[in-house]
Amino acid sequence: MIATFFNKSTPLEKLSVIILLSLVVVVDVFSTNAVDLNFIFFAKKIAVLIFLFVNLFLVQFISKKNGLRKENAYDILLVVIFIAMFPLITVNNAILVSHFLLLLAFRRIYSLRTIKNTKEKLFDGSLYIGLAAIVYPWSIFYLFLPYSAIIAFNKRTVRNVIIPLVGAITPIFIYGTYLFLTDNLDSAFIQLDTSFSFGTYNSLQLLIPITLILGFLIWTIFPTTIKIITVNNELKNSWYLILSHLIISIFILIPSPVKNGAEFLFLFFPLAIIFTNYLQLVNEKWFKDVFLYVFLGVAILGYFL
Repeated sequence: MIATFFNKSTPLEKLSVIILLSLVVVVDVFSTNAVDLNFIFFAKKIAVLIFLFVNLFLVQFISKKNGLRKENAYDILLVVIFIAMFPLITVNNAILVSHFLLLLAFRRIYSLRTIKNTKEKLFDGSLYIGLAAIVYPWSIFYLFLPYSAIIAFNKRTVRNVIIPLVGAITPIFIYGTYLFLTDNLDSAFIQLDTSFSFGTYNSLQLLIPITLILGFLIWTIFPTTIKIITVNNELKNSWYLILSHLIISIFILIPSPVKNGAEFLFLFFPLAIIFTNYLQLVNEKWFKDVFLYVFLGVAILGYFL
């Protein structure tokens, strides 16, 4: 039933996803200690909710505009379910802001599949990556993504290779200059802090959703990739970019200093696109329902663990 309902992309399905996301934030509010419930707290939660709405809009815009999925709402539904699985995302402002800036970058990078404004898109996308790196330094490794797009969409020229470096360095240079002039360069400039302690992932609240996501990723990625690359369609080149996106995101997670689940936000976009394309290839409606109900069930279970 759930798969059939979200198999369309109409205002009703979008409204349902918005309501579901609102419920996730409301549950997060009521799971907070009473001493924290004040006007400022609620104002911050409303701001986070609005921010997440904008993120959902960007995810849908990127996937629809660039033909990354058919006309359905699976992608934004899955993103909301992922957020419910890792609720600490809503309290990590650095990762939230960085991911928002990265979505703006992805919007430009994925649109490189067209022949229009290649240089402008490369510069804008890399500029946003540079801004995201100021907020969350590990985001700088998404600079590999425009180069993946250059290869995937056959945009290989000397100028196109140089432009992403210039775009990313520009905001970082301006930020570094500001810190230098205000004598804060040593204490506040970009630092790639690392943590290879994965002990927090042993808690059931994180272990179950992580295991589920990795298990289904391994289950879906190979048959979906084979199906897409063996068919001569427009998604083939974009799919190589999605796979590169996934690899970069995983690479960023491993050394990330944040190990409370919030860091998995970087995986949500490529995961949602991969899972959505898998569901589009599955003919059995009951299996699609089981797939989505399992994810939804694990998201709900996490609030009782």
